[in-house]
Amino acid sequence: MIDYLRTTLHSFVNNYQAIMWRLRECSLNDEQLGIAVGLSGNAIRNRRNKPDLWKLSDVERLAAHFALPITACTQLTLALQELPAKLKEISPEERRRTERKLLVKVAQLESYNQSDWPVRNLLKMHQALYNA
Repeated sequence: MIDYLRTTLHSFVNNYQAIMWRLRECSLNDEQLGIAVGLSGNAIRNRRNKPDLWKLSDVERLAAHFALPITACTQLTLALQELPAKLKEISPEERRRTERKLLVKVAQLESYNQSDWPVRNLLKMHQALYNA
């Protein structure tokens, strides 16, 4: 379970970095890009200045806009959707150990799965799994 999440997060982070590079090279202004990916120009402007404000769904839309693969986003979304149920199946001690390793509790997983995952949290989780 953790190994699959680690590799899926690694693929996502690589894809995210490629998307951020394309974003820096993009000739569209904030308003035009916002229209293209379904966000306001102001949201694009804020996220260009603070890239960790991007959400997982935003990154997937950007990937599609830049004609980059969305597979990493899709696989990560599925893995994150399945994770709370899998964590509830294991012993409480193992669950707490896994939560510490991921830097996120089951309730937070469920909450982010309901709303949208901030890239900032995904990057922290990726870093924690590679430092573990």
